Amino acid sequence: MATGEGLISMVNWAKIRNDFPALRRTINNKPVVYLDSACMALKPRQVINAMNEYYEQYPACGGRSIHKFGEEASNAYIEAREKFAKFLNAADESECIWTRNATESLNIVATSVKLPKDSKIVTTSLEHHSGSLPFIERARRDGLGIEIVKARSDGTFDIEDWKRTIDHDTSLVSIVHSSNVTGTITPMKEIAEIAHDHGALVMSDDAQYAPHHPLDVQDLNVDFSAISVHKMCGPTGMGVLYGKLEHLKSMNMFFYGGDTVSDVRFENGKILPEYLPPPEKFEAGLQNYAGAIGAGAAAEYLLTIGMHEIEKYERSLLEMVLERFRDMEHVHILGTDDINIKTGLVTFTVDTISSAHDVATFLNDEYNVMVRSGWHCVGPFHYQMGIDPKRGTARASFYLYNNRFDVDTFLSGMETLIEASK
Repeated sequence: MATGEGLISMVNWAKIRNDFPALRRTINNKPVVYLDSACMALKPRQVINAMNEYYEQYPACGGRSIHKFGEEASNAYIEAREKFAKFLNAADESECIWTRNATESLNIVATSVKLPKDSKIVTTSLEHHSGSLPFIERARRDGLGIEIVKARSDGTFDIEDWKRTIDHDTSLVSIVHSSNVTGTITPMKEIAEIAHDHGALVMSDDAQYAPHHPLDVQDLNVDFSAISVHKMCGPTGMGVLYGKLEHLKSMNMFFYGGDTVSDVRFENGKILPEYLPPPEKFEAGLQNYAGAIGAGAAAEYLLTIGMHEIEKYERSLLEMVLERFRDMEHVHILGTDDINIKTGLVTFTVDTISSAHDVATFLNDEYNVMVRSGWHCVGPFHYQMGIDPKRGTARASFYLYNNRFDVDTFLSGMETLIEASK
Protein backbone atom coordinates (compact mmCIF):
# COMPACT_ATOMS: atom_id res chain seq x y z
CA MET A 1 0.00 0.00 0.00
CA ALA A 2 1.64 3.24 -1.13
CA THR A 3 -0.33 5.62 1.07
CA GLY A 4 -2.43 5.48 4.20
CA GLU A 5 -5.76 6.49 2.66
CA GLY A 6 -6.88 2.88 2.28
CA LEU A 7 -6.48 2.17 5.99
CA ILE A 8 -9.86 3.70 6.86
CA SER A 9 -12.34 3.54 4.00
CA MET A 10 -14.97 5.92 5.37
CA VAL A 11 -12.80 9.01 4.84
CA ASN A 12 -10.74 9.92 1.79
CA TRP A 13 -7.50 10.63 3.63
CA ALA A 14 -5.61 11.50 0.45
CA LYS A 15 -8.14 14.26 -0.17
CA ILE A 16 -7.78 15.44 3.43
CA ARG A 17 -4.00 15.61 2.97
CA ASN A 18 -4.47 17.90 -0.02
CA ASP A 19 -6.14 20.45 2.26
CA PHE A 20 -2.75 21.29 3.80
CA PRO A 21 -0.66 23.63 1.62
CA ALA A 22 2.57 23.07 3.58
CA LEU A 23 2.62 19.44 2.45
CA ARG A 24 2.87 20.49 -1.18
CA ARG A 25 6.42 21.70 -0.55
CA THR A 26 9.49 19.77 -1.51
CA ILE A 27 12.93 20.24 0.03
CA ASN A 28 15.92 19.10 -2.02
CA ASN A 29 13.42 17.63 -4.48
CA LYS A 30 11.97 15.35 -1.80
CA PRO A 31 8.56 15.53 -0.13
CA VAL A 32 8.13 16.77 3.42
CA VAL A 33 7.37 14.23 6.16
CA TYR A 34 5.94 16.26 9.03
CA LEU A 35 5.83 14.27 12.28
CA ASP A 36 5.76 17.11 14.81
CA SER A 37 2.03 17.72 15.15
CA ALA A 38 2.11 17.25 18.92
CA CYS A 39 4.07 20.50 18.97
CA MET A 40 2.28 22.31 16.15
CA ALA A 41 -0.33 21.03 13.73
CA LEU A 42 -0.33 22.12 10.12
CA LYS A 43 -3.16 24.37 8.92
CA PRO A 44 -5.74 23.40 6.28
CA ARG A 45 -6.83 25.86 3.62
CA GLN A 46 -10.31 26.02 5.22
CA VAL A 47 -8.81 27.65 8.32
CA ILE A 48 -6.47 29.88 6.33
CA ASN A 49 -9.32 31.02 4.07
CA ALA A 50 -11.60 31.82 7.03
CA MET A 51 -8.93 34.03 8.60
CA ASN A 52 -8.07 35.69 5.29
CA GLU A 53 -11.74 36.46 4.73
CA TYR A 54 -11.80 38.42 7.97
CA TYR A 55 -8.70 40.41 7.06
CA GLU A 56 -9.82 41.02 3.46
CA GLN A 57 -13.57 41.55 3.86
CA TYR A 58 -14.42 42.93 7.33
CA PRO A 59 -11.23 43.73 9.31
CA ALA A 60 -12.93 45.63 12.12
CA CYS A 61 -13.59 45.45 15.86
CA GLY A 62 -16.20 43.00 16.99
CA GLY A 63 -18.66 44.08 19.66
CA ARG A 64 -17.70 47.76 19.47
CA SER A 65 -18.51 49.40 16.16
CA ILE A 66 -22.07 49.41 14.79
CA HIS A 67 -21.10 49.80 11.13
CA LYS A 68 -21.31 46.93 8.64
CA PHE A 69 -17.72 45.75 9.07
CA GLY A 70 -18.17 45.76 12.84
CA GLU A 71 -21.42 43.84 12.56
CA GLU A 72 -19.85 41.17 10.36
CA ALA A 73 -16.84 40.83 12.66
CA SER A 74 -19.12 40.51 15.70
CA ASN A 75 -21.26 37.85 14.05
CA ALA A 76 -18.23 35.81 12.93
CA TYR A 77 -16.71 36.06 16.42
CA ILE A 78 -19.93 34.86 18.04
CA GLU A 79 -20.31 32.02 15.53
CA ALA A 80 -16.74 30.89 16.20
CA ARG A 81 -17.46 30.51 19.90
CA GLU A 82 -20.60 28.54 19.11
CA LYS A 83 -18.61 26.20 16.85
CA PHE A 84 -16.08 25.56 19.59
CA ALA A 85 -18.77 24.96 22.18
CA LYS A 86 -20.19 22.32 19.85
CA PHE A 87 -16.74 20.77 19.47
CA LEU A 88 -16.48 20.37 23.26
CA ASN A 89 -20.20 19.68 23.83
CA ALA A 90 -20.25 22.54 26.33
CA ALA A 91 -23.64 23.22 27.90
CA ASP A 92 -23.39 26.91 26.95
CA GLU A 93 -21.11 28.83 24.59
CA SER A 94 -20.39 31.25 27.45
CA GLU A 95 -18.37 28.43 29.03
CA CYS A 96 -15.73 28.82 26.29
CA ILE A 97 -13.20 31.59 26.93
CA TRP A 98 -10.75 32.68 24.24
CA THR A 99 -7.15 32.72 25.48
CA ARG A 100 -3.71 32.84 23.85
CA ASN A 101 -2.97 29.14 24.43
CA ALA A 102 -3.51 26.28 26.88
CA THR A 103 -0.79 27.75 29.10
CA GLU A 104 -2.81 30.92 29.63
CA SER A 105 -5.94 28.86 30.22
CA LEU A 106 -4.17 26.87 32.93
CA ASN A 107 -2.77 30.04 34.49
CA ILE A 108 -6.19 31.66 34.62
CA VAL A 109 -7.57 28.75 36.63
CA ALA A 110 -4.48 28.45 38.84
CA THR A 111 -4.55 32.16 39.62
CA SER A 112 -8.24 32.98 39.71
CA VAL A 113 -10.19 30.05 41.13
CA LYS A 114 -11.06 30.46 44.79
CA LEU A 115 -9.59 27.72 46.98
CA PRO A 116 -10.05 27.22 50.74
CA LYS A 117 -7.18 28.02 53.07
CA ASP A 118 -5.23 24.99 54.30
CA SER A 119 -6.47 22.90 51.35
CA LYS A 120 -4.19 21.11 48.89
CA ILE A 121 -3.72 20.86 45.14
CA VAL A 122 -3.02 17.49 43.52
CA THR A 123 -1.08 17.15 40.26
CA THR A 124 1.22 14.52 38.69
CA SER A 125 4.79 13.76 37.64
CA LEU A 126 3.65 13.49 34.00
CA GLU A 127 2.39 17.05 33.58
CA HIS A 128 3.60 19.47 30.98
CA HIS A 129 5.30 22.31 32.85
CA SER A 130 2.30 24.50 32.00
CA GLY A 131 0.05 22.03 33.79
CA SER A 132 2.08 21.91 37.00
CA LEU A 133 4.04 25.13 37.51
CA PRO A 134 1.04 27.52 37.72
CA PHE A 135 -0.48 25.35 40.45
CA ILE A 136 2.81 24.93 42.30
CA GLU A 137 3.19 28.71 42.34
CA ARG A 138 -0.42 29.16 43.49
CA ALA A 139 0.27 26.79 46.37
CA ARG A 140 3.41 28.75 47.29
CA ARG A 141 1.56 32.06 47.08
CA ASP A 142 -1.33 31.06 49.32
CA GLY A 143 0.38 28.52 51.58
CA LEU A 144 -1.58 25.61 50.14
CA GLY A 145 -0.43 22.02 50.12
CA ILE A 146 0.74 20.36 46.92
CA GLU A 147 0.83 16.59 46.37
CA ILE A 148 2.15 14.69 43.36
CA VAL A 149 0.67 11.47 41.99
CA LYS A 150 3.55 9.55 40.43
CA ALA A 151 2.98 8.05 36.99
CA ARG A 152 4.08 4.49 36.36
CA SER A 153 7.07 3.91 34.11
CA ASP A 154 4.71 3.22 31.19
CA GLY A 155 3.02 6.59 31.65
CA THR A 156 -0.18 5.19 33.11
CA PHE A 157 -1.64 5.80 36.57
CA ASP A 158 -2.77 3.42 39.27
CA ILE A 159 -6.30 4.50 40.13
CA GLU A 160 -5.67 3.41 43.71
CA ASP A 161 -3.01 6.13 43.97
CA TRP A 162 -5.69 8.70 43.16
CA LYS A 163 -8.03 7.24 45.75
CA ARG A 164 -5.29 7.48 48.38
CA THR A 165 -4.12 10.97 47.41
CA ILE A 166 -7.40 12.79 46.83
CA ASP A 167 -9.06 13.40 50.18
CA HIS A 168 -11.30 15.96 51.86
CA ASP A 169 -8.36 18.40 52.07
CA THR A 170 -8.08 18.42 48.26
CA SER A 171 -9.56 21.51 46.61
CA LEU A 172 -8.22 21.15 43.05
CA VAL A 173 -6.78 18.43 40.82
CA SER A 174 -4.74 19.42 37.74
CA ILE A 175 -4.09 16.50 35.41
CA VAL A 176 -3.02 15.94 31.82
CA HIS A 177 -5.63 14.03 29.80
CA SER A 178 -3.16 12.77 27.21
CA SER A 179 0.58 12.99 27.77
CA ASN A 180 2.71 14.80 25.21
CA VAL A 181 5.60 12.46 26.10
CA THR A 182 4.14 8.97 26.51
CA GLY A 183 0.88 9.58 24.65
CA THR A 184 -0.98 7.72 27.38
CA ILE A 185 -4.59 8.67 28.05
CA THR A 186 -5.68 9.28 31.65
CA PRO A 187 -8.96 7.76 32.94
CA MET A 188 -10.28 11.30 33.35
CA LYS A 189 -13.90 10.44 34.01
CA GLU A 190 -13.05 8.09 36.85
CA ILE A 191 -10.59 10.56 38.40
CA ALA A 192 -13.19 13.34 38.15
CA GLU A 193 -15.65 11.16 40.04
CA ILE A 194 -13.12 10.54 42.81
CA ALA A 195 -12.31 14.26 43.03
CA HIS A 196 -15.94 15.35 43.09
CA ASP A 197 -16.76 12.80 45.79
CA HIS A 198 -14.31 14.75 47.95
CA GLY A 199 -15.54 18.18 46.85
CA ALA A 200 -12.50 18.96 44.69
CA LEU A 201 -12.45 20.72 41.31
CA VAL A 202 -10.83 19.11 38.24
CA MET A 203 -8.61 20.93 35.74
CA SER A 204 -8.09 18.81 32.60
CA ASP A 205 -5.14 19.67 30.35
CA ASP A 206 -6.56 18.72 26.95
CA ALA A 207 -3.90 20.32 24.75
CA GLN A 208 -2.89 16.89 23.39
CA TYR A 209 -6.22 15.12 23.80
CA ALA A 210 -8.61 17.52 22.04
CA PRO A 211 -7.00 17.38 18.55
CA HIS A 212 -7.09 13.59 18.35
CA HIS A 213 -10.09 12.22 20.27
CA PRO A 214 -13.75 13.06 20.79
CA LEU A 215 -13.91 15.44 23.76
CA ASP A 216 -17.21 15.71 25.65
CA VAL A 217 -16.70 17.91 28.68
CA GLN A 218 -20.20 17.23 29.98
CA ASP A 219 -19.73 13.48 29.86
CA LEU A 220 -16.32 13.70 31.53
CA ASN A 221 -17.79 16.12 34.06
CA VAL A 222 -14.53 18.06 34.39
CA ASP A 223 -14.78 21.54 35.83
CA PHE A 224 -12.18 23.09 33.53
CA SER A 225 -10.43 22.16 30.30
CA ALA A 226 -7.44 23.86 28.65
CA ILE A 227 -6.93 23.62 24.88
CA SER A 228 -4.24 24.85 22.47
CA VAL A 229 -5.90 25.61 19.15
CA HIS A 230 -2.60 25.50 17.25
CA LYS A 231 -2.37 21.76 17.95
CA MET A 232 -5.76 21.11 16.31
CA CYS A 233 -5.21 22.69 12.88
CA GLY A 234 -6.03 26.19 14.10
CA PRO A 235 -4.00 29.42 14.26
CA THR A 236 -1.15 30.15 16.61
CA GLY A 237 -1.72 32.39 19.58
CA MET A 238 -5.18 30.96 20.26
CA GLY A 239 -6.37 28.79 23.12
CA VAL A 240 -9.62 27.99 24.85
CA LEU A 241 -10.49 27.72 28.50
CA TYR A 242 -13.63 25.71 29.12
CA GLY A 243 -15.16 26.12 32.54
CA LYS A 244 -18.49 25.25 34.05
CA LEU A 245 -20.45 28.48 34.12
CA GLU A 246 -20.99 28.40 37.87
CA HIS A 247 -17.22 28.30 38.44
CA LEU A 248 -16.43 30.99 35.89
CA LYS A 249 -18.94 33.30 37.55
CA SER A 250 -17.38 32.82 41.00
CA MET A 251 -13.73 33.12 39.92
CA ASN A 252 -11.66 36.24 40.32
CA MET A 253 -10.92 38.19 37.16
CA PHE A 254 -7.57 37.64 35.47
CA PHE A 255 -7.34 40.84 33.40
CA TYR A 256 -9.18 44.12 33.71
CA GLY A 257 -10.02 46.67 31.06
CA GLY A 258 -12.14 47.36 28.03
CA ASP A 259 -14.91 44.91 27.09
CA THR A 260 -15.07 43.46 30.63
CA VAL A 261 -17.46 46.09 31.98
CA SER A 262 -21.13 46.92 31.59
CA ASP A 263 -20.74 50.30 33.30
CA VAL A 264 -18.04 52.43 34.93
CA ARG A 265 -19.52 55.25 36.97
CA PHE A 266 -17.83 58.25 38.55
CA GLU A 267 -19.53 59.08 41.85
CA ASN A 268 -18.33 61.02 44.87
CA GLY A 269 -14.78 61.09 43.62
CA LYS A 270 -14.70 57.33 43.05
CA ILE A 271 -14.66 55.15 39.93
CA LEU A 272 -17.18 52.32 40.34
CA PRO A 273 -17.02 49.50 37.76
CA GLU A 274 -19.71 46.92 37.06
CA TYR A 275 -18.25 43.87 35.34
CA LEU A 276 -19.78 41.63 32.70
CA PRO A 277 -20.37 37.90 33.23
CA PRO A 278 -18.40 35.20 31.39
CA PRO A 279 -17.12 35.01 28.71
CA GLU A 280 -16.47 38.77 28.52
CA LYS A 281 -15.31 38.71 32.14
CA PHE A 282 -12.09 37.00 31.01
CA GLU A 283 -11.61 38.66 27.62
CA ALA A 284 -10.29 42.13 28.31
CA GLY A 285 -9.21 44.39 25.48
CA LEU A 286 -9.17 44.03 21.74
CA GLN A 287 -9.50 40.39 20.79
CA ASN A 288 -7.78 38.26 18.17
CA TYR A 289 -10.85 38.16 15.92
CA ALA A 290 -9.08 36.44 13.06
CA GLY A 291 -7.66 33.88 15.49
CA ALA A 292 -11.05 33.13 17.00
CA ILE A 293 -12.59 32.80 13.54
CA GLY A 294 -9.77 30.44 12.59
CA ALA A 295 -10.31 28.46 15.79
CA GLY A 296 -13.98 28.05 14.98
CA ALA A 297 -13.10 26.97 11.45
CA ALA A 298 -10.62 24.40 12.81
CA ALA A 299 -13.23 22.95 15.18
CA GLU A 300 -15.75 22.76 12.35
CA TYR A 301 -13.19 21.16 10.03
CA LEU A 302 -12.32 18.39 12.49
CA LEU A 303 -15.96 17.71 13.35
CA THR A 304 -16.82 17.43 9.65
CA ILE A 305 -14.22 14.67 9.27
CA GLY A 306 -15.24 13.06 12.55
CA MET A 307 -13.16 12.79 15.70
CA HIS A 308 -13.74 9.04 16.00
CA GLU A 309 -12.46 8.60 12.43
CA ILE A 310 -9.38 10.71 13.15
CA GLU A 311 -8.68 8.72 16.31
CA LYS A 312 -8.89 5.37 14.49
CA TYR A 313 -6.80 6.52 11.55
CA GLU A 314 -3.98 7.88 13.70
CA ARG A 315 -3.89 4.67 15.71
CA SER A 316 -3.58 2.63 12.52
CA LEU A 317 -0.48 4.65 11.59
CA LEU A 318 0.93 4.42 15.10
CA GLU A 319 0.42 0.66 15.15
CA MET A 320 2.68 0.28 12.11
CA VAL A 321 5.43 2.24 13.84
CA LEU A 322 5.16 0.42 17.15
CA GLU A 323 5.19 -2.97 15.44
CA ARG A 324 8.50 -2.15 13.73
CA PHE A 325 9.95 -0.39 16.78
CA ARG A 326 9.41 -3.48 18.96
CA ASP A 327 11.86 -5.35 16.74
CA MET A 328 14.23 -2.46 16.07
CA GLU A 329 17.59 -2.84 17.76
CA HIS A 330 18.70 -0.16 20.27
CA VAL A 331 15.32 1.67 20.27
CA HIS A 332 13.48 2.11 23.57
CA ILE A 333 9.92 3.47 23.69
CA LEU A 334 9.08 5.83 26.52
CA GLY A 335 5.74 4.78 27.96
CA THR A 336 3.20 2.22 26.92
CA ASP A 337 2.91 0.72 23.46
CA ASP A 338 -0.78 -0.09 23.95
CA ILE A 339 -2.51 1.88 21.18
CA ASN A 340 -5.91 1.55 22.88
CA ILE A 341 -4.85 3.98 25.63
CA LYS A 342 -2.50 6.09 23.56
CA THR A 343 -2.63 9.19 21.38
CA GLY A 344 -0.84 8.97 18.02
CA LEU A 345 2.73 9.66 19.08
CA VAL A 346 5.81 7.70 20.06
CA THR A 347 8.68 9.04 22.16
CA PHE A 348 11.91 7.09 22.22
CA THR A 349 15.63 6.92 22.86
CA VAL A 350 18.36 5.22 20.84
CA ASP A 351 21.12 3.50 22.80
CA THR A 352 23.78 4.20 20.21
CA ILE A 353 22.99 7.93 19.86
CA SER A 354 24.14 10.28 22.62
CA SER A 355 21.52 12.99 22.08
CA ALA A 356 17.94 13.06 20.83
CA HIS A 357 18.86 16.17 18.85
CA ASP A 358 21.24 14.03 16.79
CA VAL A 359 18.34 11.74 15.91
CA ALA A 360 16.16 14.67 14.85
CA THR A 361 18.98 16.29 12.89
CA PHE A 362 19.77 13.13 10.94
CA LEU A 363 16.13 12.47 10.04
CA ASN A 364 15.64 16.08 8.97
CA ASP A 365 18.82 16.40 6.94
CA GLU A 366 18.76 13.02 5.23
CA TYR A 367 15.05 12.21 4.89
CA ASN A 368 13.08 15.47 5.33
CA VAL A 369 11.46 13.80 8.34
CA MET A 370 10.59 16.41 10.95
CA VAL A 371 10.37 15.14 14.55
CA ARG A 372 10.73 16.80 17.93
CA SER A 373 13.68 16.35 20.27
CA GLY A 374 14.33 17.55 23.81
CA TRP A 375 12.50 17.08 27.09
CA HIS A 376 9.15 18.29 25.76
CA CYS A 377 8.52 20.55 28.77
CA VAL A 378 8.10 17.48 30.99
CA GLY A 379 11.28 17.52 33.05
CA PRO A 380 9.98 15.64 36.12
CA PHE A 381 9.00 12.51 34.20
CA HIS A 382 12.36 12.40 32.40
CA TYR A 383 14.13 12.60 35.76
CA GLN A 384 11.76 9.96 37.14
CA MET A 385 12.76 7.64 34.28
CA GLY A 386 16.48 8.33 34.76
CA ILE A 387 16.81 10.18 31.45
CA ASP A 388 19.13 13.15 31.47
CA PRO A 389 17.08 16.06 30.07
CA LYS A 390 20.21 17.23 28.25
CA ARG A 391 20.16 13.98 26.31
CA GLY A 392 16.41 14.20 25.90
CA THR A 393 14.07 12.00 23.92
CA ALA A 394 12.89 12.04 20.32
CA ARG A 395 9.19 12.17 19.49
CA ALA A 396 7.33 11.36 16.28
CA SER A 397 3.70 12.42 16.31
CA PHE A 398 1.05 11.60 13.72
CA TYR A 399 -2.07 13.39 12.59
CA LEU A 400 -4.86 13.13 10.06
CA TYR A 401 -2.70 14.34 7.15
CA ASN A 402 0.04 11.71 7.57
CA ASN A 403 0.06 8.52 5.52
CA ARG A 404 1.83 5.21 4.94
CA PHE A 405 4.60 6.91 2.94
CA ASP A 406 5.38 9.11 5.96
CA VAL A 407 5.54 6.08 8.25
CA ASP A 408 7.76 4.09 5.87
CA THR A 409 10.12 7.03 5.31
CA PHE A 410 10.46 7.62 9.05
CA LEU A 411 11.17 3.96 9.74
CA SER A 412 13.67 3.72 6.88
CA GLY A 413 15.48 6.72 8.28
CA MET A 414 15.59 5.16 11.74
CA GLU A 415 16.96 1.89 10.39
CA THR A 416 19.67 3.69 8.45
CA LEU A 417 20.59 5.81 11.46
CA ILE A 418 20.87 2.83 13.78
CA GLU A 419 22.94 0.85 11.32
CA ALA A 420 25.31 3.78 10.83
CA SER A 421 25.68 4.34 14.59
CA LYS A 422 26.80 0.83 15.51
